[in-house]
Amino acid sequence: MCGFSTIDNIYRPYVEPADDVVRRTREVEASMAGEPVPEGAWALYFSASCEPIPPDQFRRMFTARRAAVTYLAVQSSTRLRTAAPTSFRCIPD
Repeated sequence: MCGFSTIDNIYRPYVEPADDVVRRTREVEASMAGEPVPEGAWALYFSASCEPIPPDQFRRMFTARRAAVTYLAVQSSTRLRTAAPTSFRCIPD
């Protein structure tokens, strides 16, 4: 996505995706019906490359990534919550 360009780069600097996001995205895409995305397209998708990706492959990877990020967000929000200990205290009137 041209993240390495420093000449008139109006976009945010390229930040590599987390390993969990890459792993989960690949898992989701593998479970989808249809023709899998070739390895070369994955290398382009998760890099700062300016090379084009065929639209059908990009759409498939984008859909898989959206599902993966949603899944990971839900998983992390449920793991971070700790139940508050319940206690009752009797206060005399």
